[in-house]
Amino acid sequence: MPDVERYLQVFESLRQRKRWDTDVGVLRFAALTLAATDVVDPGREVEQAAGVLRELARWSSPLRSSLRFVIAAMIVRRGLDPKAVHRSIEGVREEFRRRRMRRGGTHELLAALMLVLHAEGRRPETRSIGRVKENLARWKKDHRFLTGSDDYPLAALHATRELSVEELGIRVERIYQQLRKARYSRGNQLQLASHLLAIGERSAAGCAQRFDSIARALGERKVRPTTSRYDEIAILSLTALGPAAVARAVVSLRDRLRAAKPRPSSSLAFSLAAGLFLAEDARRSEGLGHTRDLAAVRSAQAVIEAQQAAMIAAMSAATVAASAASS
Repeated sequence: MPDVERYLQVFESLRQRKRWDTDVGVLRFAALTLAATDVVDPGREVEQAAGVLRELARWSSPLRSSLRFVIAAMIVRRGLDPKAVHRSIEGVREEFRRRRMRRGGTHELLAALMLVLHAEGRRPETRSIGRVKENLARWKKDHRFLTGSDDYPLAALHATRELSVEELGIRVERIYQQLRKARYSRGNQLQLASHLLAIGERSAAGCAQRFDSIARALGERKVRPTTSRYDEIAILSLTALGPAAVARAVVSLRDRLRAAKPRPSSSLAFSLAAGLFLAEDARRSEGLGHTRDLAAVRSAQAVIEAQQAAMIAAMSAATVAASAASS
């Protein structure tokens, strides 16, 4: 079972340094990023890194919103220099412009972040940057009206893999259609789930079967597999335990998180619980030497952290404009 007490300790360290305009939900995901580390004073380190990001960001940048705290947590977790990371991110975004890629706001920034983190803070390979655009173009062939800027982070995640753009496109679409065959609702969330499931090693049918088994196990514990939960179900599908064990553990984690104050909503607690369970599964795989599974789980964890942070930041009252006005 993941160490919930460590997570709550990190969250409290971050919350104690909270600014009036910082969204508490964002700090919850920043704590999720650092819960598995041995950082002694996460609040101080995240605050310092976030301060650097804010100072370097343009007035209209998403890095002037609460989102910077989650990005700062990712930087701290990897022991990277925030100035170097910011410089590399801006370099990637300039390359996006040269390639005439559609501006994507927060999601574009997160895509650049995915590439930079994969390159350990340095400027990523030109090939990987180009494959972001190629992945998006390939996905758009199958889902013209679903594929948009919100797919940038997943396109970046897959851009660092060895699978060819065409092979990936075929795999993603087969998974999507298998999920539809299992009667899951079409749309952006199902596309997100298919992108995440494509990270794993199972066949398309195997991915859908695993997804359905996890969803049914959660349903037996009164967690309805609504479309808003497709991404969490997908990342839980990348773990190794049986569906019943996964559902039991995640629901237990959710309830423990809900018992702590300030109390998160049930949906937010479920997202956090899924993230905590995924991190524990990664540690378990590492201990057993399952390097291929570990790489898949860590990749999924990174992009889910980023996308959930973007979601919370978008819902926050502390928007980029409001943050800029308060500076």
